[in-house]
Amino acid sequence: MAKGDSALSTLGYIVLGIIIAYAINLGLSVALNTSMPVVAVESNSMVPTFSRGDILFLVGKNTSELKVWDIIVYSPEGQSVPIVHRIIAMNPDGTFQTKGDANAGQLAFEKRVEPAEIRGVVIFIIPFVGWIKIAVTSFVIPNLLWIIVALAVAFAALQTFRYLKRSDKI
Repeated sequence: MAKGDSALSTLGYIVLGIIIAYAINLGLSVALNTSMPVVAVESNSMVPTFSRGDILFLVGKNTSELKVWDIIVYSPEGQSVPIVHRIIAMNPDGTFQTKGDANAGQLAFEKRVEPAEIRGVVIFIIPFVGWIKIAVTSFVIPNLLWIIVALAVAFAALQTFRYLKRSDKI
Protein backbone atom coordinates (compact mmCIF):
# COMPACT_ATOMS: atom_id res chain seq x y z
CA MET A 1 0.00 0.00 0.00
CA ALA A 2 1.38 3.41 -0.96
CA LYS A 3 1.85 6.11 1.68
CA GLY A 4 -0.84 8.27 0.09
CA ASP A 5 -3.31 5.38 0.28
CA SER A 6 -2.52 4.94 3.98
CA ALA A 7 -3.17 8.62 4.74
CA LEU A 8 -6.39 8.54 2.70
CA SER A 9 -7.47 5.38 4.50
CA THR A 10 -6.81 7.01 7.89
CA LEU A 11 -8.81 10.07 6.88
CA GLY A 12 -11.62 7.78 5.74
CA TYR A 13 -11.67 6.04 9.13
CA ILE A 14 -11.80 9.40 10.91
CA VAL A 15 -14.73 10.56 8.77
CA LEU A 16 -16.47 7.20 9.23
CA GLY A 17 -15.97 7.46 13.01
CA ILE A 18 -17.55 10.92 13.04
CA ILE A 19 -20.51 9.70 10.97
CA ILE A 20 -21.02 6.68 13.25
CA ALA A 21 -20.84 8.87 16.39
CA TYR A 22 -23.40 11.26 14.90
CA ALA A 23 -25.68 8.34 13.93
CA ILE A 24 -25.44 6.83 17.43
CA ASN A 25 -26.30 10.20 19.00
CA LEU A 26 -29.23 10.62 16.62
CA GLY A 27 -30.45 7.07 17.37
CA LEU A 28 -30.18 7.66 21.12
CA SER A 29 -32.05 10.96 20.73
CA VAL A 30 -34.97 9.14 19.13
CA ALA A 31 -34.86 6.13 21.48
CA LEU A 32 -34.57 8.22 24.66
CA ASN A 33 -36.92 11.00 23.53
CA THR A 34 -34.49 13.88 24.10
CA SER A 35 -32.36 16.19 21.98
CA MET A 36 -29.50 15.69 24.44
CA PRO A 37 -29.21 11.95 25.21
CA VAL A 38 -25.61 12.01 26.48
CA VAL A 39 -23.76 14.74 28.40
CA ALA A 40 -20.36 15.01 30.04
CA VAL A 41 -20.32 16.47 33.55
CA GLU A 42 -18.18 19.61 33.54
CA SER A 43 -18.22 20.57 37.23
CA ASN A 44 -18.22 18.96 40.65
CA SER A 45 -21.52 20.50 41.78
CA MET A 46 -23.16 17.06 42.14
CA VAL A 47 -20.45 15.26 44.13
CA PRO A 48 -20.83 12.60 45.57
CA THR A 49 -23.63 11.52 43.19
CA PHE A 50 -21.29 11.98 40.22
CA SER A 51 -18.16 13.97 39.39
CA ARG A 52 -16.59 16.06 36.68
CA GLY A 53 -15.69 13.82 33.76
CA ASP A 54 -18.56 11.36 34.19
CA ILE A 55 -20.90 10.66 31.26
CA LEU A 56 -24.64 10.84 31.89
CA PHE A 57 -27.40 9.27 29.80
CA LEU A 58 -30.73 11.09 29.80
CA VAL A 59 -34.29 10.21 29.00
CA GLY A 60 -36.87 12.78 27.98
CA LYS A 61 -39.90 12.97 30.25
CA ASN A 62 -43.05 14.99 30.27
CA THR A 63 -42.50 17.71 32.86
CA SER A 64 -45.70 16.61 34.65
CA GLU A 65 -43.87 13.34 35.46
CA LEU A 66 -40.92 15.09 37.15
CA LYS A 67 -40.69 15.01 40.91
CA VAL A 68 -38.54 16.37 43.71
CA TRP A 69 -35.14 14.56 43.87
CA ASP A 70 -35.04 13.82 40.11
CA ILE A 71 -31.70 14.83 38.60
CA ILE A 72 -32.34 16.85 35.46
CA VAL A 73 -30.26 18.44 32.74
CA TYR A 74 -31.42 21.85 31.60
CA SER A 75 -30.17 24.72 29.47
CA PRO A 76 -30.95 28.07 31.08
CA GLU A 77 -31.05 31.10 28.83
CA GLY A 78 -27.66 32.79 28.65
CA GLN A 79 -25.70 29.68 29.71
CA SER A 80 -23.54 27.91 27.12
CA VAL A 81 -23.15 24.69 29.12
CA PRO A 82 -26.13 22.59 30.26
CA ILE A 83 -26.68 22.37 34.01
CA VAL A 84 -27.08 19.01 35.80
CA HIS A 85 -28.79 19.48 39.16
CA ARG A 86 -31.38 17.92 41.40
CA ILE A 87 -34.98 19.20 41.60
CA ILE A 88 -35.49 20.45 45.17
CA ALA A 89 -38.90 22.13 44.77
CA MET A 90 -41.73 22.70 42.35
CA ASN A 91 -43.00 26.25 42.06
CA PRO A 92 -46.76 26.98 41.90
CA ASP A 93 -46.32 28.45 38.37
CA GLY A 94 -45.08 25.09 36.97
CA THR A 95 -41.37 25.95 37.06
CA PHE A 96 -38.79 24.03 39.07
CA GLN A 97 -36.09 24.84 41.61
CA THR A 98 -32.79 22.96 41.45
CA LYS A 99 -29.54 22.77 43.38
CA GLY A 100 -26.29 20.90 43.01
CA ASP A 101 -25.77 18.32 45.77
CA ALA A 102 -22.34 19.81 46.61
CA ASN A 103 -23.49 23.45 46.49
CA ALA A 104 -24.24 25.33 49.69
CA GLY A 105 -27.13 27.27 48.17
CA GLN A 106 -28.96 28.10 44.98
CA LEU A 107 -27.86 30.43 42.21
CA ALA A 108 -30.41 32.85 40.73
CA PHE A 109 -31.07 30.77 37.59
CA GLU A 110 -31.80 27.66 39.73
CA LYS A 111 -34.84 29.21 41.41
CA ARG A 112 -37.02 29.22 38.30
CA VAL A 113 -36.25 26.55 35.70
CA GLU A 114 -38.76 26.66 32.87
CA PRO A 115 -40.13 23.31 31.62
CA ALA A 116 -38.95 24.18 28.07
CA GLU A 117 -35.35 24.41 29.33
CA ILE A 118 -35.31 20.80 30.59
CA ARG A 119 -33.49 18.36 28.29
CA GLY A 120 -33.98 15.16 30.27
CA VAL A 121 -33.64 13.14 33.45
CA VAL A 122 -30.45 11.25 34.33
CA ILE A 123 -30.95 7.48 34.02
CA PHE A 124 -27.41 6.09 33.81
CA ILE A 125 -23.86 7.21 34.70
CA ILE A 126 -20.51 6.06 33.28
CA PRO A 127 -17.61 7.38 35.38
CA PHE A 128 -14.56 9.13 33.84
CA VAL A 129 -15.41 8.68 30.11
CA GLY A 130 -16.45 12.33 29.82
CA TRP A 131 -12.83 13.44 30.30
CA ILE A 132 -12.33 12.75 26.59
CA LYS A 133 -14.97 15.34 25.66
CA ILE A 134 -13.67 17.78 28.27
CA ALA A 135 -10.10 17.42 26.95
CA VAL A 136 -11.20 18.01 23.36
CA THR A 137 -13.38 21.04 24.12
CA SER A 138 -11.09 22.57 26.76
CA PHE A 139 -7.65 21.93 25.34
CA VAL A 140 -7.65 20.64 21.75
CA ILE A 141 -10.20 22.93 20.09
CA PRO A 142 -8.92 26.19 21.67
CA ASN A 143 -5.36 25.27 20.64
CA LEU A 144 -6.18 23.69 17.27
CA LEU A 145 -4.20 26.25 15.27
CA TRP A 146 -1.07 25.64 17.36
CA ILE A 147 -1.54 21.88 17.14
CA ILE A 148 -1.80 22.06 13.34
CA VAL A 149 1.32 24.27 13.17
CA ALA A 150 3.26 21.88 15.44
CA LEU A 151 2.19 18.86 13.36
CA ALA A 152 3.14 20.64 10.12
CA VAL A 153 6.57 21.54 11.51
CA ALA A 154 7.10 17.98 12.78
CA PHE A 155 6.04 16.56 9.40
CA ALA A 156 8.36 18.93 7.53
CA ALA A 157 11.25 18.05 9.86
CA LEU A 158 10.61 14.33 9.38
CA GLN A 159 10.49 14.69 5.61
CA THR A 160 13.72 16.73 5.64
CA PHE A 161 15.41 14.12 7.83
CA ARG A 162 14.30 11.31 5.49
CA TYR A 163 15.53 13.24 2.45
CA LEU A 164 18.91 13.93 4.07
CA LYS A 165 19.24 10.32 5.19
CA ARG A 166 18.46 8.99 1.67
CA SER A 167 20.94 11.33 0.10
CA ASP A 168 23.63 10.34 2.62
CA LYS A 169 24.03 13.89 3.84
CA ILE A 170 23.69 12.80 7.46
